[in-house]
Amino acid sequence: TWAQVLVQGVFLPLCTCVLLTMPATETGPAEGTGAAAAAPTSAVESVMYRVMQGTLVKKVGADPSSPKLVKLSRQVGAVIATTGKTWTGPSGGEWVELDATAGKPGWLLIEGPGFDLPGPLLERVEPGGEEPLILAVHSPIDGKHAFDVCLKPTQTVKHAKSWLCLRFPGLVFGKLAVAIEKPGEKTHGVGLRNFPADWILDDGVLMRDTPFKSGQELIFFYVGEATDDMEEAARARGGSAAPVIAA
Repeated sequence: TWAQVLVQGVFLPLCTCVLLTMPATETGPAEGTGAAAAAPTSAVESVMYRVMQGTLVKKVGADPSSPKLVKLSRQVGAVIATTGKTWTGPSGGEWVELDATAGKPGWLLIEGPGFDLPGPLLERVEPGGEEPLILAVHSPIDGKHAFDVCLKPTQTVKHAKSWLCLRFPGLVFGKLAVAIEKPGEKTHGVGLRNFPADWILDDGVLMRDTPFKSGQELIFFYVGEATDDMEEAARARGGSAAPVIAA
């Protein structure tokens, strides 16, 4: 399981967007009936989960072994009420039960294989925790807004760079540099030629110690050919390196 990442928001009722066919890698005709499927586990009380990537996958109904799926879109950082009960499918996907008192019954995918959605889609909200930073990320290919990233103040710049590599498959971690400002003609010349070295943030700097505020852009540079690296990774996957579009 990829390392967990983490604006406290108001619960948003879920809505159905697109009906999907159950991927064979996650569930099949025997989902929930074979020995590989784990029984639901109960939490003492309801918990909130935070949206980490914007795209959600929901199993419709109270039965987590249901083959009926819908894809949902929610704002990164929004919180969703659940019962706290989790269920693990035979392929290892982890699901959490929605709080039916706040909307229609169902189960949301926390993280798992078979949906072409690497990394966690949801993360449990720890009571009393600091508000996360929600930062906009622009594509290194065309410079357009690609997605938002949710980071805890206690996480580091290294964690932010790991999210960039996850959401932009093919980018090399060592070629990424997070900075506190973009270069400009009036201040530091064009490109990185005259960019102050002390404006590049070290990997170990805590996000709370950076100048970033929620709603701002996560500024980063890629010292290399992002298009080539992403296209090479896409060819290895049998896909294309089109710019990531926000869900």
